[in-house]
Amino acid sequence: MNIYNYIKEAITINFKKQTLLQGTFILMIAGLINRILGFGLRMILVPIIGAEGIGLFQMVFPIFITFAIIATFGLPIAISKFVSERITKKSFRESLRLLKISLVFALLTGSIFSFIFYLNAHFIATRLLNNPQTELILKGIAPALFFITVSSIFRGFFQGLRMMTPTAISQIVEQVTRIIVTLVIVKSLLDYSLHYQATGVALGISAGEALGLLCLILIFLKVRLDMHQNITSETESESEKSNKTLFKNLIKFGFPITVGKIVASLMYSMEAILIPARLQAAGHSISKATELYGQLSGMVQQIVYLPTIITIAITSSLIPAISESLSINNYFELKNRYQEALRLTIYAGLPAAITFHLFPKKICDLLFGYPQAGEILKLISLGVIFLYLLQILSGVLQGLGKPNIVVINSIIGLIIEIFLIYYLVKEPNIGLNGAVLGIVARFIVVAILNFIAIGKSIGFGLDIKQLFLKPIFASGFMLIVLPATYQYSWNLWHNNLISLFLAITTGLIGYLLILIVIGGITTKDLNRIFN
Repeated sequence: MNIYNYIKEAITINFKKQTLLQGTFILMIAGLINRILGFGLRMILVPIIGAEGIGLFQMVFPIFITFAIIATFGLPIAISKFVSERITKKSFRESLRLLKISLVFALLTGSIFSFIFYLNAHFIATRLLNNPQTELILKGIAPALFFITVSSIFRGFFQGLRMMTPTAISQIVEQVTRIIVTLVIVKSLLDYSLHYQATGVALGISAGEALGLLCLILIFLKVRLDMHQNITSETESESEKSNKTLFKNLIKFGFPITVGKIVASLMYSMEAILIPARLQAAGHSISKATELYGQLSGMVQQIVYLPTIITIAITSSLIPAISESLSINNYFELKNRYQEALRLTIYAGLPAAITFHLFPKKICDLLFGYPQAGEILKLISLGVIFLYLLQILSGVLQGLGKPNIVVINSIIGLIIEIFLIYYLVKEPNIGLNGAVLGIVARFIVVAILNFIAIGKSIGFGLDIKQLFLKPIFASGFMLIVLPATYQYSWNLWHNNLISLFLAITTGLIGYLLILIVIGGITTKDLNRIFN
């Protein structure tokens, strides 16, 4: 099947089971569209509400994510894994029972935590965040808790079926809705104070999550009809478990995932609380500390997390794929999928890290009009490849049924980060760079620990040449060509956008061509995506 036919098929929304590469490709395209739209929104918002307004919202968001994690209780990943195992064994009826049980739980917890979040907005704003301006933002984003909790269950179910298209479509619908609602509200509040305008961003998220959920429900109704024939022809098995047993299994698997995600969310919450506080200890005012934190979390981290559209896509496809291989004891396929995921991550992560390191100020100036944030981007670029790897490695461990190891490793990384932030950021000659060093240290430590854990489980044997030597060789081309192309383009047009675009495009094309020539990317890889 050629690219045209594949895209045509995707547009007609023909839901079917997809391979690891196909699922990754679909989620990657959706993620790319969402990130471009999200960056467009942020580029519009920064001149309006500034770094301080972005900082206010970024202080609220980690708290919101923590509540969302607790409300979902790790069930999205659990249902993805268990449904994948059941579908492999043609147990469609039990797959739907898993969905129903998870939905009942999500409807209950989503409602409860949304009300708790809304009613305690004043306490969170004044006692935890020490910023009363965040109260209204917290209330504006509270309804999104319910919608995101229920949506995550549907997405986990579809991913377990190895259908990534529903997730991709709902994410795009969600993002478009968020942008429209946010811009309409922010524009109507231009004459009001900054925290009212930042609340517009929160309300946009709530509206986007609501429409995204509606989209998933409509898609499920279509898929449910397609599954009906398989369910009616399936005979009830004596080995089928009771609803109580299924729920216990979901909770047992989901609990360590929840703890792990809480640790990750706690990390962001601690950053939102600790970094501004330690910057104040270094002599900065509250406003300046909020602005600096806004540069780190609302600008630089948004940039370095852009390539995670690939790692998130890989992980979403990888967990059910690993679970499927494990359920039938196909360790050969399991290792192949593991190495395939690592290869995709390294091949995408290296050029991103190089680009961030070579053009940090130019990128921050182009996207946000804050070239001063470039110093932070240049420093954090040294460790971003470990960020991308740790996401994949965590997904592999969850697919192997070892989420508890992910939790332990994440806690170790968090402790190291907090220690470094606490003692380094307060030093006036280090300041915000101390927070960056703490974040990078966490990336490296957690990635290494996850890699060791996987190696102990399935072996350390890796294709070093394919995974590391070939992409490093191709990356050398980018190190030489990117600066030269940028300078040549700048001399001709004196335009940062054109110069960056030509430099990055030239570098990426050369990088990919070299990988194709030396066998890093093969026709077999392309066939697995488009066939």
